[in-house]
Amino acid sequence: MKSMLILTDLSEAAFRAAEYACELTGFLQIERIVLCHAYQTIVATTDLPVFPEKTDPQIYLESMEALGLMHDRLKPMVGQAVKIDLLAIDAVLPEMINQQCRELDIDMVVMGVSGKSGLEKLLMGSSTGRILETSEFPVLIVPKEALIGRKMQTIVFTTDLKDIAAIPVDQLYSFLDAFRSDICVVNVETPAEQEKYSPETKEVIAGLHHLLEKYHTSFYYLEGNDTVESILVFANDRKASLIITVPKAHSFFSAIFHKSISKKLAYNSSIPLLSLPASQ
Repeated sequence: MKSMLILTDLSEAAFRAAEYACELTGFLQIERIVLCHAYQTIVATTDLPVFPEKTDPQIYLESMEALGLMHDRLKPMVGQAVKIDLLAIDAVLPEMINQQCRELDIDMVVMGVSGKSGLEKLLMGSSTGRILETSEFPVLIVPKEALIGRKMQTIVFTTDLKDIAAIPVDQLYSFLDAFRSDICVVNVETPAEQEKYSPETKEVIAGLHHLLEKYHTSFYYLEGNDTVESILVFANDRKASLIITVPKAHSFFSAIFHKSISKKLAYNSSIPLLSLPASQ
């Protein structure tokens, strides 16, 4: 990977995500970071647009100034080899994330989510969830509790055993090769579902074993009625450094998982979450 897009709302929680991302640049061989702040000069809160008191040039200049301060704090963490570009745009980013990534030649997206209070979930969760749903690029969600400077020891890879063909193998391998961590493949089923593994499901399980045979991988098939809680309890018990998902409606993850569980993991996990776009 060469380029990383770090989305920021200029808050300390967003800076925490950027700080965490900078720690990964060496592992991922990142050569360029784009710090991006998306603002809106027209806010559609009612049927009629609401215009802010400040003009677009004022907002742009203030945004670039704030990004410049953020640049100065982050630059010592990556050294001279990594270039940091600044981008302030008047845009609704979730709807433009793929266009921006293509235009900027981005390989992965990083963003923070505080997601503890109901208001934070409403304001930040909406954008986070939509980016998870629409992004055609890997998205790393970094909670403000994420530990920085900690060795990447254990990765939890979650699956619902529906469609192994949806796993973006090359992207998955690129991250696993970079981090060289122990891998725990975790599937959570209700007790009734676990008793009824079909021949197709057993074939997927065999495929996963083959897919990850070159890594130090352990497989866990858990019983639980709350998938998110089961994954998080398992990840915390193993002191996992990263959770990887492949959210895709009607494919690797079911529509329910796509719309609910990935977002709940992002809101509630104290462990960074890496969402990989499913193969078509």
